[in-house]
Amino acid sequence: MLGDQEVDEEVDPLTQRRERRVGVGQYLIHWPAPARDLYLDTWRAFEKILGEGRARAIGVSNFQVAHLERLMEDTGVTPAVNQVELHPGLQQEELRAFHERHGIATEAWSPLAQGAVLGDQAVADLAAQYGVSPAQVVLRWHLQIGNIVIPKSVTPERVRQNLDVFGFELTDEDLRSLAALDRGLRTGPDPDTFN
Repeated sequence: MLGDQEVDEEVDPLTQRRERRVGVGQYLIHWPAPARDLYLDTWRAFEKILGEGRARAIGVSNFQVAHLERLMEDTGVTPAVNQVELHPGLQQEELRAFHERHGIATEAWSPLAQGAVLGDQAVADLAAQYGVSPAQVVLRWHLQIGNIVIPKSVTPERVRQNLDVFGFELTDEDLRSLAALDRGLRTGPDPDTFN
């Protein structure tokens, strides 16, 4: 859900329909939509759902530190997860450090930057060194720095490769070379301005 749902009256009927159909493990506010400034109301509705046992967890997507601080200060409930755009070209160190301090799991969406980082020289060099694909290098990087990562592919061979990332380990030097790729590369909208 966008963080722009009007309060309980609109959120609750939507959630109840979903719960009857499939059951719910976790609800997420998909964007903070700061100009609409309704994500606190949506979060309070999610807190009610959690308290009633209708979901196992509640979380957010695309929230920056300021959004998370406001959410936590105003409601007292810390999100279980924050799904954010995250890859070697957009590493979001400050946000990941905030997550770590507050026990929020970091989940990467667009973990391969829609392919934009797969041609970076450091990625290609590591792929050649380990005899794996560039995507496998990036996915291994995510896992080693503690991100939850669920890559998307419809190609059976790529799906197999994406799962085969446990046969090698990146060294500290490898991780430093990938850290140098951080350049603020967004492939999706900016959470501070997307409404």
